[in-house]
Amino acid sequence: MKAVILAAGKGTRMKPLTEDTPKPLLNVAGKPIIEHTINRIEDYVEEIVIVAGYKIEQFERYSETREEVTIVEQEEALGTADAALQAKPFIEDKALILNGDDLYGEDLEEILELDTAVLAAEVEDPAKYGVFTVEDDKVTSIEEKPSNPDSNLVNIGCYLVKESFFELLENVEKSERGEHEITDALKEYIEKNSLNYRKTDNWTPCSYPWQLIEANEKLVNEVDRDINGDVASSAKVKGRVIIEEDAKIRENSVIRGPAIIKENAKVGPNAYIRKGTVIEENAHIGSSEIKNSVVGENSKLPHFNYVGDSYIQEDVNLGAGAKTANMRNDKKNVSMKVKGDLLDTGRKKLGAVIASGTKIGVNSSIKPGRKIGRNVATDVNEKITDNISSNSVFKDGEEV
Repeated sequence: MKAVILAAGKGTRMKPLTEDTPKPLLNVAGKPIIEHTINRIEDYVEEIVIVAGYKIEQFERYSETREEVTIVEQEEALGTADAALQAKPFIEDKALILNGDDLYGEDLEEILELDTAVLAAEVEDPAKYGVFTVEDDKVTSIEEKPSNPDSNLVNIGCYLVKESFFELLENVEKSERGEHEITDALKEYIEKNSLNYRKTDNWTPCSYPWQLIEANEKLVNEVDRDINGDVASSAKVKGRVIIEEDAKIRENSVIRGPAIIKENAKVGPNAYIRKGTVIEENAHIGSSEIKNSVVGENSKLPHFNYVGDSYIQEDVNLGAGAKTANMRNDKKNVSMKVKGDLLDTGRKKLGAVIASGTKIGVNSSIKPGRKIGRNVATDVNEKITDNISSNSVFKDGEEV
């Protein structure tokens, strides 16, 4: 059996993080999203076919040392049905098809024991998804984004199908969105085949920036204690913490797990690392406090910074005293602007999303739920109240 991972999209809802990195290659819990999926299925399949398009060269570099992974290209973004169809030459008998930007739990392994099946999840807002109608343990139909859903059991992009499914993909017509949708093939497949389903409580979508923080928090919570780095005698490491080789925890620092400190990272002196945090390779945290956040490779938070519930990409520098606020004073949910729309994130605590190469000036503060683009430079003492575009300078409260 082969696995097909759909990873060709541009991830526009995840901007600015996806301006230089395909969404499935964004890190959560110390690994790219797609690697968590590969690790879960690699013992069950003969080959993993990743269908890539946007910045495909990054997937090619990622797979260079993985003999079990094959990269195929979707040359034009024509939709999920067209993406899956690119893997057709590799399929014999059955295939497991997965979204490359979602995280699936151990229930994924359960459906691999079935003939054909899908994973489904219960959600509060099913009208945003493809909704399954089921009877006993079988799927009887699927309706895409219905105004009056029959159930709250939705499609999460995980299908175990026979080879004949790929023949159906060839005949999928364009939807109202102008794309070839894989769910149209699935609808026809359900009419012609008996399709089992299993409900999962372990599905974590990664479509929006705040979902990266949620996914990271969930996965970091599963780590075991494993200390291999250099920990100063005056430092304290409490709970389930991974400290990789050549990482340095310097004097008087405190790390409260669960947390992950990657190879060659430097923490302290006098740093406070709280649960849910990942410090990536070669990052430097000085006398600062980090809580439930990802700090990317080569990023630096050296002097009296506070970062909470945030996602910081590679090569970011926070000047002395720069801080991310992560909670509204009125304690309402934090909103974030995505593609021009202000969306309720469902989170009471959400800090900043800061893309790669950005430099935040001394004593600047960032309001909750703000996104700062790539290669931004902000002046000192700035109050950042709105998103900042990539490749810009921010001074006196505005982009210049």
